[in-house]
Amino acid sequence: MWLARTRGHRDALASVLRLVRFVNSWSVAFLRLSTCALIVSHLACAGEAALPERDASQFPSDASLEAFPVEVVDDSGVRHRFQAPPKRIVSLVPSATQTLLALGVGGRLVGRTDYDQLSDLAALPSVGGGLQPNLEVLVSLEPDFVVRFEGESDRATADRLTDLGIPNFAIRPDGIDDVLSSIERLGLITDQRVAADALLAEIRGDLADVAARVEGRPRRRVVYLMGGEPPWVAGPGTYIDELVISGGAVNVFDDLESLYGPISLEELITREVDLVLVSDEGGSPDLIDVEHASIPSWVEVPGPGLGEAAKLIARLIHPEAFP
Repeated sequence: MWLARTRGHRDALASVLRLVRFVNSWSVAFLRLSTCALIVSHLACAGEAALPERDASQFPSDASLEAFPVEVVDDSGVRHRFQAPPKRIVSLVPSATQTLLALGVGGRLVGRTDYDQLSDLAALPSVGGGLQPNLEVLVSLEPDFVVRFEGESDRATADRLTDLGIPNFAIRPDGIDDVLSSIERLGLITDQRVAADALLAEIRGDLADVAARVEGRPRRRVVYLMGGEPPWVAGPGTYIDELVISGGAVNVFDDLESLYGPISLEELITREVDLVLVSDEGGSPDLIDVEHASIPSWVEVPGPGLGEAAKLIARLIHPEAFP
């Protein structure tokens, strides 16, 4: 039904939708810092995934267990009822896209964003940015399921998709628990519960291993520079902040009044810092004369590489714990 309505309105919408462009620099930063999705989405699109797509055939489908219909609540508080797993998916959140690949359902993706740079996705058409995508292109892909970022930065996309009758599921991976919840829910929706359980067990195993290795060790004072001029840092309660804490450290900017924000050289110099972690996407490693370490950008993606990211950061903070 939504497709028929969509075709009927497409010509009228075309002239308006061509005006939509993801040109606001704040939105770009927001998308990169999250979910590559953003300053609140936490760098979800900052680099390629650490994990390849899994072979879905190794995990039994739940369809034979009469798993559907299923009801799942998204991060906007909306309850969705799925009669069957979606077959044509567009993910506007690159970290969610990587989760879908890790669950073995990459073959159901029919579109990508400009920030999805994995070779496995290169042949897919792009809908532009994850925030304020080109809806004309998105609708032409005839998706039966869209994953979008939950936030006030782009209410228009959610409203328009709903008006067109296109199911859209909101996620907001602000922290580690949010990432785990997103993996679990996407596994339910796509009929890949076994694959999701296996991935979650792997991630939780990595987190437990890191916790055991750093337990009782001195908590070093760490700054994570994410690039920009002036450089940006992560505040309390963010994905990056939680990774630093799980690695046996204190986030020097745990008193930041926002999730992410720029800092001055003076602010950085006046803080007692033991280690500066610098994203290879940018950053200013020579701002202060203390120990530095480079971090690959995929670490910042709040998705299926979470466990590996936690291990890498912990190893840089406490190398003696990883002989």
